[in-house]
Amino acid sequence: MPVNITFDVIVVGGSYSGLAAGMALGRALKKVLIIDGGKPCNRQTPYSHNFITHDGDTPLEIAALANLQVRNYDTVEFFEGFAISGSKIENGFEIQVASGEAFTAKKLIFATGIKDIMPDIDGFAECWGISVLHCPYCHGYEVKNEKTGLLGNGESGFDLARLISNWTDNLTLFTNGTSTLSAEQNAKLDKHRIKIVEKIRTV
Repeated sequence: MPVNITFDVIVVGGSYSGLAAGMALGRALKKVLIIDGGKPCNRQTPYSHNFITHDGDTPLEIAALANLQVRNYDTVEFFEGFAISGSKIENGFEIQVASGEAFTAKKLIFATGIKDIMPDIDGFAECWGISVLHCPYCHGYEVKNEKTGLLGNGESGFDLARLISNWTDNLTLFTNGTSTLSAEQNAKLDKHRIKIVEKIRTV
């Protein structure tokens, strides 16, 4: 439980960006509370890549080291839990957490990151970050030259297919329904032997 009741800043979210904010504020001698529920969006990802000095480390290892370094600053405190509501009060803001406590601060930083919205395809969410990959620059090198399927359609699907073709020449574009690719786009994909499958996959 945090010792301080009123803080200079409350940071909602304690992954990479929240910890970076906490470190900067701690070094400025500000009283800071970092609230984090411990469920970062990259929690299923086995390894982080294309992150200089941390290439090949797990997201958990990176976050654990950052957390340890931020805890060196004694004006920064941590609360494990989920912020569920916030309100403006006379001298700042109040944040309530799921367990019932409330904390106040002059300023707020929202470092809640993103939430990935998964398509309604059986098994997709379970494979997210493992064999279903969202960023070729982060994970493409590890699956280079392998048989690869892309989920996309129209202009975005076409652009993704062109991008991914740098990593492998064995590609299939799954449009998850009727293709909206133009005749010109179809011709270009065919020229590069990129197959198109229009079959719908749902739960």
